[in-house]
Amino acid sequence: MKRKYGLFILKFILSFLVVTVHNFNKRTTKNEYILNFTKERYLHVPSFFIMSFYFTCKHLLSLDCKLFLKRLVRLLIPYVIWPIFFWLLNQYLNRNYNKRFPATYEDLKQQLLLSNKYMHPLWFNFNLIVITITFFIIIFIFRKHSLFILQLLLLLSYLIQYSKYNYNNFFMRNQYYNVLSIKSIPESIPFAVAGYSLGYYKFLNKIEKHKIKAFVLSYIIYNIIADYNVFTPIKNVIYTGVKLNIQSICLVFMFSLFPSYIVKNKNIKKFLIFITNYTGGIYYLHVPIRMYLNDYSEDIKKGTFLGIIKTYIFIYCICFFGMVILGKTPFKYLFY
Repeated sequence: MKRKYGLFILKFILSFLVVTVHNFNKRTTKNEYILNFTKERYLHVPSFFIMSFYFTCKHLLSLDCKLFLKRLVRLLIPYVIWPIFFWLLNQYLNRNYNKRFPATYEDLKQQLLLSNKYMHPLWFNFNLIVITITFFIIIFIFRKHSLFILQLLLLLSYLIQYSKYNYNNFFMRNQYYNVLSIKSIPESIPFAVAGYSLGYYKFLNKIEKHKIKAFVLSYIIYNIIADYNVFTPIKNVIYTGVKLNIQSICLVFMFSLFPSYIVKNKNIKKFLIFITNYTGGIYYLHVPIRMYLNDYSEDIKKGTFLGIIKTYIFIYCICFFGMVILGKTPFKYLFY
């Protein structure tokens, strides 16, 4: 498949927005450009879901068990290893430096089972695992009619989100009310189905025949949806509704239409790939790393935009050197 360098650029922007979500305090700046940019910070999860299932669509359709298991292993390694690593590190720091980081067995259990402790963004991995398995089973059973079944699943997800039953209230009554890894599955399925559908119909390749029209239309729809709530999200639940799904699809369309043929210089091509090599690692580490950096950087502690840049660079360096050391082992999945 021809490389779409526009999507590499989008991945870089989204990985920066990932760090922004949990590390930026908008009160620390009055710069309108920065504030407008950070308004879009919640587009990172929907866009990553869409691209993930767009690229894995052909593998799921092939029903190749090896590719299926490889994807699960790639998602499980960071989901299990990083929480154990930081749990052990927290125990060491608490014991020797009088810190108060989460380091009890209950903390580790809640993190591994529920993704709601010191690495709560790993709910994303949990959902990817659950949805990948679900999609594989549906495709295996229904074959030619699988896309129809998945689209019904999308409608069911929206129905759950907006039903009178209100699934969010159920979890609020549960002792583990902050179970992001479970509660967010109905929120994530529409993004995954959207990405899978784009891959199924090879939509990003088809719109290249109408680049200008597709780009202009995507840009107009993106901005209209940005200004007007479409099916307003449930209160206190970020990723519900269709607004973010439509905006993220438009983003993927616009960046996929970037004229890759103008990137002729091999060094520029390598650079575009290089800056997006560690998107996964940046996502996994952007929350726990801040715990350790707060005492060493006032910008990071206050959540300034400069603090976000510092955090991003620090995590990127960890991923880079981690790949240098472990890049030829399965542990490479910790960093990308």
